[in-house]
Amino acid sequence: MTIIIMAVVCLATGLAIRLLRQLPRLVFVASLVGAIALAVLLASAAYDPVYFFGRSLALDASARLFLVPAISIAAALAFFGPLTFEHVSDAPIDTITNAQGAYFFWSLAPLLFAITLDSFPLAVFFWAVGLIILMLAAHSRREGRVGGTAQFLLLTVIASAMLLLANRFIDLYPLTPENLDLIRNTIVFLALGFGLLLAVVPLSIWFGPLADEMPLLGLAFLVGIVQPVGLWLLYQQMMTVPWLVSKSPLLEILYWGGIVTVPVGALLALGERRSGRWLAYLSLVSLGNALIGLSLGTQLGLIGAVFAIFNRAVGVALIAGGLAFVQHHAERRWQLIGAAAIVMGGFSLSGIPPLVGFASGYSVYRDLAATNPNAIIVLLVSATLVLFAATRVAWDIVRASRQVQVVSVEIKIVPYLCAVVVLLLMVITISVGLFPQWIGNSLIDTLGKAAYLK
Repeated sequence: MTIIIMAVVCLATGLAIRLLRQLPRLVFVASLVGAIALAVLLASAAYDPVYFFGRSLALDASARLFLVPAISIAAALAFFGPLTFEHVSDAPIDTITNAQGAYFFWSLAPLLFAITLDSFPLAVFFWAVGLIILMLAAHSRREGRVGGTAQFLLLTVIASAMLLLANRFIDLYPLTPENLDLIRNTIVFLALGFGLLLAVVPLSIWFGPLADEMPLLGLAFLVGIVQPVGLWLLYQQMMTVPWLVSKSPLLEILYWGGIVTVPVGALLALGERRSGRWLAYLSLVSLGNALIGLSLGTQLGLIGAVFAIFNRAVGVALIAGGLAFVQHHAERRWQLIGAAAIVMGGFSLSGIPPLVGFASGYSVYRDLAATNPNAIIVLLVSATLVLFAATRVAWDIVRASRQVQVVSVEIKIVPYLCAVVVLLLMVITISVGLFPQWIGNSLIDTLGKAAYLK
């Protein structure tokens, strides 16, 4: 029952943000109240599953490990929403911009069911619903032409159908275990379905056009929270259907998908100047690291994959928040805070110690060295490119703030509050990077018991 109450809280918080969109300070307060309510409900929820219309909703330890950072990052992005406030206007674009935090909470509501349901088809359905709701925050920049949002909605329908077909093959295989075509078909549809929605290279062709139409914070929510739900569902299938790993090349597909995604994302980010696409391409690097960690089939590799997913969420949240400061607040102090957030997010995504990205990379590299040491060179070069790309953007911001001095007599409360949020995100990424065993031990106890792990 707690999950249903949490979903209602998400919907109510989104509605409050929508109604208060012309008052950024109250939008911040509404986001804070909603986040606190979700945290209290999650902390007080029972571990026993609840049956709802014949299906169980379980807030077990693994689901909580996913929901705690998901709710935290969703709240942080909603806090950054008032930074982009546009003065009262009847234009639909301004209305969406001022209320974009509402779409984050509305999208989070179905994702709660996707994470806690015991049915893969229903989980895929709620995951798709969360993706579709988030797309309502996008706006097309080209009239009369199909844009990235429309393309993504079509891909969502196609990928969901592929995942449902894969689930059907999984159900049929135990009845005819000699039919190896079912294994091949299952892997093909799983790879295409998850690959499309996760933007695994080369299935990431929709990523750039969508980034042009999504607000930066909405894009950060997509890559930091909504897409990792797909990795969660994939891991659940790997646990509950052991023959996916033992009798199919799934781990090899994940490995090569990650090896290709990491350098391609780094190269695209290095040459990109548009902020939306730049952030999207940077996120591909952590996605590739997560895929490689999953493909290793070891406890340490799995921990590295989880850290990579967390690092991706925190990193893109910091960068998106920093860009919100830079693009909407011209005073030098806010420009410097934005640059610092971008540097910290970029350093974390590139795996610079002592940030959480280093803990993720170390966990993956250690097991990868035993199987394919040459791949580590590719990953290290890609990390260097990410570091250079983030440093270049931050330096351009600092240099521009020196040349153009803007003084404002307006009293701004929201930027100070959001600066505190940036500081908290920085403290989190440094603390987890310095003491990864705090979370790593819990991960081993909760997720490290899967039968497919070596």
